[in-house]
Amino acid sequence: MQDRQSILDLPKALGLTAVVAMSPENFAYVSGTHIITVNLIRPRHGYAVIPAEGKPELIVCSIERTLAEAEGWIEDIVTYTEFKDEPVAVLAARLKAAGLDHGRIGIDLDYLPTSAFDRLRQQLPGVEWVNTTEEIARLRAIKSEDEVDRLRHVTQATHAAVLDAMKASKLGDSEQQMNQRIMQGMLDRGADGILFMCFASGDRTDQPHAHATDRKPAPGEIIRFDVGATWGPWASDFARTYSAGEPTQMQQDTYRKLREIQEETIDFIKPGVTAEAVFHTCRQGYDKRGLRFHMPHIGHSFGHELHESPMLRPGETMTIEDGMVLNIEPVVLDDAHSAYHTEDLIEVRATGNRLLTLGLAPKEIPTIG
Repeated sequence: MQDRQSILDLPKALGLTAVVAMSPENFAYVSGTHIITVNLIRPRHGYAVIPAEGKPELIVCSIERTLAEAEGWIEDIVTYTEFKDEPVAVLAARLKAAGLDHGRIGIDLDYLPTSAFDRLRQQLPGVEWVNTTEEIARLRAIKSEDEVDRLRHVTQATHAAVLDAMKASKLGDSEQQMNQRIMQGMLDRGADGILFMCFASGDRTDQPHAHATDRKPAPGEIIRFDVGATWGPWASDFARTYSAGEPTQMQQDTYRKLREIQEETIDFIKPGVTAEAVFHTCRQGYDKRGLRFHMPHIGHSFGHELHESPMLRPGETMTIEDGMVLNIEPVVLDDAHSAYHTEDLIEVRATGNRLLTLGLAPKEIPTIG
């Protein structure tokens, strides 16, 4: 469950008369309801209006009312009729009715289309609009116990699907066959959709987001994948590297070093360090082991959005806090230009980080079958 009191307190904390959450991620977090069309159909906006004074209000397409009533916590729900009403005009009218046609109002300007924002400014000329996309994202960065439990469930379901799929795979199988086993495994474990499937082997592994093909990995080749599925508003994001068989000494050494770097990086993370300090610690692990480093980031916060704040990158000075959930995902290219990737989700704890996957990757490179 989201921190409702922090949501209600946000307008006053920012010196605003109200905050409007409307990006798919911020809307889902603030409203407590997962309306898939807010994400899939861009013109079908949902607005969660949180005033500094008064009761919060939800504005959704009329066909979504029953879902908002069933899942959400905001009792006052206003609807608009698709194709008849303009969502942003309904928002403007509701703000006027609530006496919020002046002052400073926050809204997700990182997401709101320019055309809709222009109409909003025309209809509410007395309002100073402030971009509060990141302010709500910062609230999302600290996860409740319930949110962590949900993320752990979907992550472990994905990990289990991967383990079963790669155990069932063998030489002669194509990338597509292996990839489909992983997808089916996630669906069998309750996923309601596939978010992304990046799967490659051999000389294709250096393509970060390659799609599976009918290519059949040969002995001595690397297999790398990064996969994710959805369970309602939650998702998984998980990566592993395998050998098709007969790994060379160079491949074994490269994999082992990458696995060591990931574990060292996870051990370094604790409340109080900055996101960029985590990045630099990871990079130092590459330098110490003589590996080439080429990554713009080595991980990211995770929740309603695949890449939430903070990103573990240079220049990101946000402090890591207790309750954050982070994906740690170092990648390396070996001397033959094959890519290796491992990614695990952790919960940051002052008493010691908790791994949310079923465990880190094996210390030695695993082989299909």
